Amino acid sequence: MYEPRLYRGNMNQERFRFFPSTHLESDLLIGVPHDHFRDDMMNIALEELVRLRSLVLDYTEKDPQFGTSLEPVQFPGSGKEIEVGKEIPVEISDMIRSGIDTGTGPMSSVAGMFAERVGHRLIRDFELKEVVVENGGDLFLSIESGVVSVIHAGNSPLSDKMAFVVTPGTWGVCTSSGTMGHSFSRGKADAVTVIAENTPLADAWATALANRVSAQEDIEPVLEQVSTISEISGCAVIVGDRIGIRGEFEVKLLS
Repeated sequence: MYEPRLYRGNMNQERFRFFPSTHLESDLLIGVPHDHFRDDMMNIALEELVRLRSLVLDYTEKDPQFGTSLEPVQFPGSGKEIEVGKEIPVEISDMIRSGIDTGTGPMSSVAGMFAERVGHRLIRDFELKEVVVENGGDLFLSIESGVVSVIHAGNSPLSDKMAFVVTPGTWGVCTSSGTMGHSFSRGKADAVTVIAENTPLADAWATALANRVSAQEDIEPVLEQVSTISEISGCAVIVGDRIGIRGEFEVKLLS
């Protein structure tokens, strides 16, 4: 099976044509099949990125805790039926729901949401059968054949030496860390990588689980919890020189 390696430092240039899309703090790297690339994809990706950022900023102005809370926030008008797509944008609803489901703030899913929505926009507008969108280490994948998604884990001796073999389908592959990057984490994991069909939810679960890992002794209890979460299709936890794995995907050692 053709399995290109995927992470920003080693994206497969033979299978995908990559191009960046940046707006303010957002920095995406997008890959599409070479024979499907069109110059106007860059304009569409940027248009969607700007739209998404405006949605988040506009909603944060209405509800400031949406942008700052480390705990779940509730839907507006608690106890009332909310018409998603009219009273509240679908994307904002997805973020709030991801936070509620995982016990985190809604912004824990923002990178995954941006990646997924930009990917779906390109699929829709250009009738793509494959697309890869990387956003700050979080991946949205829509693939027809397998890829190897490398796990970057900072200073761990296992960093960039372990990888998920991701099977065909539509997946979010998201990583949270307590030892690298700028995102806040209550834990000390070098990497917690989560694979789920919903990319914002994968992003939020990666954050939630990484918050619970303070030492190598926490790996097994966290993975026991993972085995009870139906939305998670795969998970790897790296702390120092130890890794724990759960789920349906193979994890391989890279040479």
